[in-house]
Amino acid sequence: MMKEIYAIVDFMPLVVIAFTLILTWKIPTARWFLLCYAMIDVVNILLHPITMQWKTHYYVVDLFLYLVFILPIVYRRQLALFLYEKTNLEYFSLVYKRQVLSMQECAIGLVIALGCVVNLVTWVEVLAYKYYWIDVPYFKLYARNNLMMLIHIVLCGMMFSYAINAEKREKEGLKYDAVE
Repeated sequence: MMKEIYAIVDFMPLVVIAFTLILTWKIPTARWFLLCYAMIDVVNILLHPITMQWKTHYYVVDLFLYLVFILPIVYRRQLALFLYEKTNLEYFSLVYKRQVLSMQECAIGLVIALGCVVNLVTWVEVLAYKYYWIDVPYFKLYARNNLMMLIHIVLCGMMFSYAINAEKREKEGLKYDAVE
C-alpha cells in the first residue's frame, strides 16, 4: 500500500506544475518558472528507473537531482537573458526584466535544501551499513521515505502558493518598473 502512495506522490509535483501552469499561463514570469521546473521534473522522472538500480549511491544521485531543482530559482533570469540574446524573442526579454525572487521561491529553495540533507544523511547511513559500521540503517528504513513524501507534498503546496500569488507579484513588479 505504501509503495503505491509513494509512487503517486512522486508524480504529484508534475501534475501540480501542469495545473498551476494553466492557472498562471498569462503571467510570463510564473510560466517561465513553472516550465523550468517541469523540464527538470520530467528529467527526474525519466532518470528514476535507472537511478533506482544504484542501490548504495541512489541517495547521492537523488541529492544531486534535488540540487538541480534549485537551478530554476537561481539561474532562470540569466537563462532568459541568454535565450533572448540567442533568439531575440521578446518573451525572454520580458521575463528577464520582470523576474524577481519571491518569498515562495525562497521557501521552495529551503525545502529542497532539506531534501538534500535527508538524502545526504541517508547516503552516509547506507554507506555505514554497507561497510558494517552500523547494524541497522534506521533513518533509511523508518524516516527517509516518509520525510521525502512530506517534502513532495509541501513543495506541491508551495507551487500552488506561488501560482496564487503570481499575478499580484507581476503587478507589483510592473509598478516598480514604472517608478524606474
